Amino acid sequence: MNIIHIITGLGDGGAEQTLFKICKYDKFNKHVVISLKDREKYSPLLHELGVKVYYLNIKYSSINKFFYLIKLLRFLKPDIVQTWLVHADFIGGIAAKLAGIKKIIWNIRYSEIKLGKAKITTILIIKILSKLSFFIPQIIIAVSENSKKIYETEGYDKNKIKFIPNGYDLSVLKIDKLQRKKFRKKIRINKQVSLIGKVARYDPQKDHLNFLNALSNLRDKNINFFCVLIGKNINKKNIALNSDIKRLKLSNYVKLLGQTNDISQVMNGLDLHVLSSSYGEGFPNVVAESMSCGTPCVVTDVGDSSKIVGKTGWVVPPNNSIKLAKAIEKALYEKSKSNWKKRCKNTRYIIKEKFSITKMLNSYNKIWNKLYNKK
Repeated sequence: MNIIHIITGLGDGGAEQTLFKICKYDKFNKHVVISLKDREKYSPLLHELGVKVYYLNIKYSSINKFFYLIKLLRFLKPDIVQTWLVHADFIGGIAAKLAGIKKIIWNIRYSEIKLGKAKITTILIIKILSKLSFFIPQIIIAVSENSKKIYETEGYDKNKIKFIPNGYDLSVLKIDKLQRKKFRKKIRINKQVSLIGKVARYDPQKDHLNFLNALSNLRDKNINFFCVLIGKNINKKNIALNSDIKRLKLSNYVKLLGQTNDISQVMNGLDLHVLSSSYGEGFPNVVAESMSCGTPCVVTDVGDSSKIVGKTGWVVPPNNSIKLAKAIEKALYEKSKSNWKKRCKNTRYIIKEKFSITKMLNSYNKIWNKLYNKK
């Protein structure tokens, strides 16, 4: 099959990562990508795979780019068009329909549709898409059970929504003692010190302040720990973040490492990974990536986080630094007990059983084949 993917952009995000993995690991179909934006993080990675990528660099006023997209789709003659993220569902879905393409799949991953947390334009587009869902897509894929329920409530055609969670390459994401030693040596941390980490871009959704408040609480209890923060805009140039760290007297406890391309080394190096998001998560990759490397997680109850960790992690309400601190304290206490190794093994086992890359690709291929053979 010739499958055309239309995505809002190719920056650092869960949808972008999943699309990249589909292009990398699916050997049964030809994949072509159209980005509504310009070149970003996954652009060179897709080019290395030999995947053809078109960049529209589209703006709200770029009507000519929209008509170009219609012409491009007619030229490429796809068997299936699959759109990713809200704006691509809207622009790409309508363009594909006008190009005469009937086999269209939307891919919804955004799970926060409230004023103050989502842009008003995004909310308006979602309202429009809820009406168009009955006419444009044949299938709508939801990355999380939580987002499936949200979009059904928003009025999307519930008969078309299918749940496919993300999948992970466990030959890359694995327990690796050498990687652990390398990472801890890099940040110069004593073996006896518990290393906590949070991998997330700096964004209100990720609620770094909630996490820092929890760490301040741990420090007040004289708990021995060190923390690394990793992600986009997590560096010395981030005035707000550094100000919070200094105000909470955490300068000797927290290190900012910026973005990384070696997530396996990071997750192996940590003793505990924390997701402190306050809203907006669908199926957070970092939780599954951490667990794949045998590193347990403390998560806030947003998106499908609690469903991913199951009984192997700790789940607390969002926006509650006291309960977050207590959960981290409980986890670090258990780290010194014999049960810890069993917990670490179980975290990886869950990902292997439920969220492998093979399971994800089989689910996508099942849907593509069914749609392709539909008259």
